[in-house]
Amino acid sequence: MKKALRSSKDIENFFDAFNRRDWEGVFQYMSDDCVWNASEKRLESIGEIRGYWTTYHGSIEETLGPPRNVVFGDNIVFLEVRIRMDFVQNGDFFGKPYKKGEHFEFDCADVYELSDEGTIREGRVYSRIH
Repeated sequence: MKKALRSSKDIENFFDAFNRRDWEGVFQYMSDDCVWNASEKRLESIGEIRGYWTTYHGSIEETLGPPRNVVFGDNIVFLEVRIRMDFVQNGDFFGKPYKKGEHFEFDCADVYELSDEGTIREGRVYSRIH
């Protein structure tokens, strides 16, 4: 069953599911035809999003901090979040190689366009990686 994003607590629950790698819990908050515009890639289905987070990010353990400065509008949500990337194996991110055990943190601004039911129809992630 799908869950709507109606409050900051709903966003916290969405982030908690992500941090636990509970993909079914994450996708409860997304429309089946969700489009996710990650900082480095556009994903056009739940299948692509799942593959991106489980394969491309396979060398990374990404942890979302608590949502900050959350603003709800007409079927849209704006928020900021601090993200930590821990490399659990050698890999790369944004074309830069990282070794197992390294980590970095950065701030991110997210915009979620919501369906009439309140699920994420489109997610846009804006980050600045140095």
